[in-house]
Amino acid sequence: MGNLWHCTDGAEQHCEAFRRNAIAATRGCGVDGGLAEFLLAPRAEVVSVGDGDPVLYAPLADAAATAYHAVGTAACRLKPGASAALVGIGGLGTYGVQFVKLLSAARIFAVDNVRSRLRAAKEVGADEAVLFEGDGTAATEQLLSLTDGRGVDVIVDFVGSADTLKLAARVSRPRGRIVLVGLEGGTLEVGWGLLATGCEFTVSLGSTRQDLREVCQLARSGKLRIDIQQFPFEEVQTAYDALRAGTLTGRAVVVFP
Repeated sequence: MGNLWHCTDGAEQHCEAFRRNAIAATRGCGVDGGLAEFLLAPRAEVVSVGDGDPVLYAPLADAAATAYHAVGTAACRLKPGASAALVGIGGLGTYGVQFVKLLSAARIFAVDNVRSRLRAAKEVGADEAVLFEGDGTAATEQLLSLTDGRGVDVIVDFVGSADTLKLAARVSRPRGRIVLVGLEGGTLEVGWGLLATGCEFTVSLGSTRQDLREVCQLARSGKLRIDIQQFPFEEVQTAYDALRAGTLTGRAVVVFP
């Protein structure tokens, strides 16, 4: 790892050396697995957290860094006066709201189907909370109304269902950008009249080492709210059950004695 085309171009998360199916396997995802007390990692992949609490920093390597990278792919669109919609305010989306707030002056719309998550989004910087119900038609209309019919400049979809992608296409303004992160397997039909003119669509994969370094620096500076729920190793199944049920508070972190 580190000697191939993508690696030397600063996009090592796309490295083909450890690819499994459609997704590259890097930083504990895939080849080396997870849920282990120790992990053998290439030296270049290690980022120091100094005297920070490793339990608190654990979600940064995946959830936070992934959200940071996704927001960063659209940073050029987030100019003063622009707007951003973050769809899915879970373990990644909460960070997404914070990063848009930290990196831009854009107006932030948080979109989710759970009211408590929308309240959390407001607490970390969202300007507006939009409840996603049914197929998302009402949420689409609300977003268009909130933007006076202009549409949204950047939509980051942390869900990836057919309905959330349809919402993204309907609310994107011309020359907007849709960033897909979520893995729910939805698809989007594109073509003239189906997507705003000049709208860009990208699938954002993971993060780079530099993304992780910058996220850790933000955490060290006290600029990130990191919500976690700890589970001892023997209660791993409880953590998975809570994840499936949507009852987690923040990101699940498995800890060892």
